[in-house]
Amino acid sequence: MPESTQVNEVPEASQGEETPRGLPVYVDSTEPEIQDPAEQRSPSAWAGSNAISFKLLRCMEAIRDLTRMLRTMATLQDPLSERRGVKILATPLYSLASGVRDVFHELEGNAKAYARLLPSQHKELRERARRFTREVPLHKTSALRAVRDKIGAHIDRDAVLSPDKYWGRVDLPAYLRWVRACSEETMYLLNLDIYAWTRESGHPDVSSLMTVDGTVVDLYIQDGKPVSPLSITLARSPKYGIANEIGTLVSMCDDVAAKCEHVDGLAPEQSHELENKIDGRDD
Repeated sequence: MPESTQVNEVPEASQGEETPRGLPVYVDSTEPEIQDPAEQRSPSAWAGSNAISFKLLRCMEAIRDLTRMLRTMATLQDPLSERRGVKILATPLYSLASGVRDVFHELEGNAKAYARLLPSQHKELRERARRFTREVPLHKTSALRAVRDKIGAHIDRDAVLSPDKYWGRVDLPAYLRWVRACSEETMYLLNLDIYAWTRESGHPDVSSLMTVDGTVVDLYIQDGKPVSPLSITLARSPKYGIANEIGTLVSMCDDVAAKCEHVDGLAPEQSHELENKIDGRDD
């Protein structure tokens, strides 16, 4: 568990509040990090703790794969000519787009489980989900799905017999646009206070949970069940760690796009609005 500084004790709860009395309060000023299963486990890294956070972390895995691939592609003189590298993007891109779609579906299909959201937020979620489906086609006959299924995730027999049928649908400009669309919607979804997180507490009988952004509660566990709260820690939500990684992905995307200036509709973008969201600005 990262180092923290004790601030004071929580005062006696006022009427209508549920804050436990007399709990010590700490401040954790470290930058949050999300556990990367490809790396050695860090005791301070956060993991998901509810259904919606698990779905969000599926997106996170795809974001990391895309970032790595685009970083390599950004070193090429002419990324458009590297069609084998481009077609490999289809697999993590499809995973990211379908992950974003599944987060939308979870929030719409299980609306009662997310009572914190206002009716206006549920309405906006439905509208954004419909727009995203139009912007990033994922249906069975879509180009992205065909490339992923036939020549990306594995090599299909039909792709050998009729290669042009699938290689002709490899489209770097479209992939970059879809990466940006996925990034924008993921940032929007991050703004919702609906995720739950957990990390190692350093003690086998203590569980550290964040069910409200910025507040970690350490719970004493006995026989696998929470018995009582022990302390509260004020810390940055793991969502900031995810936002930082999205920022890296967008940066790599823009670096590749900058080498595709001669392609119509793909002039280099600064992604100003998205960068503002990542940096926590609202201008």
